[in-house]
Amino acid sequence: MTVKSPFPEKYSRWRTVSFAAFAVMVALFLFVSSKAGIRALGVMMLIGAGVQIAARRIPYGLEGKEPSGYITGFPALLVSLLIGTIGIAMIVQPELMLALFEWADA
Repeated sequence: MTVKSPFPEKYSRWRTVSFAAFAVMVALFLFVSSKAGIRALGVMMLIGAGVQIAARRIPYGLEGKEPSGYITGFPALLVSLLIGTIGIAMIVQPELMLALFEWADA
């Protein structure tokens, strides 16, 4: 006998892992330091950019609904590379990124 999941298909493993990573990032910001949180955000951005490059498209639209469309081709690659570059900068130079976003510890 097969048991059907009570959750809709949109609650996939990827969504669960993304939520867990977000929760860890918030915990780092709150309980460790802003520098640790910004580095975690950089790692998340780098992974997200890699996923977008692998998918070769970036969906856009309202959250919780089907995407209105997709950015594909060279523009999608440029946006993904920009996101990845910002992620790398957050990992390598967290102090600079904190100052840039004015999140520096008081």
